[in-house]
Amino acid sequence: MLLGQSATAVGRSTSVSGRLVITGTTVTAATFSVPMATIHSDKSQRDAQFDGRIMDVARYPTGTFTLTAPIDLAPLAAAGAIREYTAHGDLTLHGTTRAVTFPLTAERKGAHIEVAGHIRVVFAGWNIANPSFAGFVTTQNYGQLEFLLVFSRS
Repeated sequence: MLLGQSATAVGRSTSVSGRLVITGTTVTAATFSVPMATIHSDKSQRDAQFDGRIMDVARYPTGTFTLTAPIDLAPLAAAGAIREYTAHGDLTLHGTTRAVTFPLTAERKGAHIEVAGHIRVVFAGWNIANPSFAGFVTTQNYGQLEFLLVFSRS
């Protein structure tokens, strides 16, 4: 809530890097990272709060995810078909690592695979300050980390 009006704040980054390893029909490894200072919204004041008071990107510059259990892809989906999977891994934000389990979808598009999903991040669970600010801005006790990753063979 921003001055009594419902609003959604969104930050995005295109600076995600990582690696996905598929052996046969199983995802055997995956690691991803994002420099937190590359996450930006449509408001510079919001970004300043995110970078400083909320996420302290100077102290905790990187968010990471590491897959901790394989993902069975069998039977492989046809190109263009969207399949649903569940991922288990460790998510590190604000210097705190927690185990997470979340749904994701994957779609083969030619030589690429697009993977999308979301993870609910309860701020207190990662020692993140609630973005609420002096009655001016009031938020839920969680945020939604959403991702769309596009993989190509290397």
